[in-house]
Amino acid sequence: MYWNYCDPYTMMIQQRQPQTPSPQRPTSARNYSEDFMEKNIGQKITVYLTYDQNKEWNALTFTGKLLRVGRDYFVLRDQRTGRDMMFLNINLNYVVFNEAPARLSKSD
Repeated sequence: MYWNYCDPYTMMIQQRQPQTPSPQRPTSARNYSEDFMEKNIGQKITVYLTYDQNKEWNALTFTGKLLRVGRDYFVLRDQRTGRDMMFLNINLNYVVFNEAPARLSKSD
């Protein structure tokens, strides 16, 4: 029930219409990029990143071992320098899996 405040001197109760629930897909059917990358931790990958409005570092490429994956980031150990670097998913364009095919599920 909701109160109708159109007329400040009289209060009217307004009945809410019952709504039928809309069918929803099961959440297990959804796959996100971080879920996919998490299944491939430990693999050697090449990542291609772009940074808009940055004239110095507009497009970057890094190759290394995927160490950790979060909701909006991933950590890569650069094969050239040996440093661990964290990147944001928002800057990620695509990933190439260098040594083995990408795992699509835990059983692969």
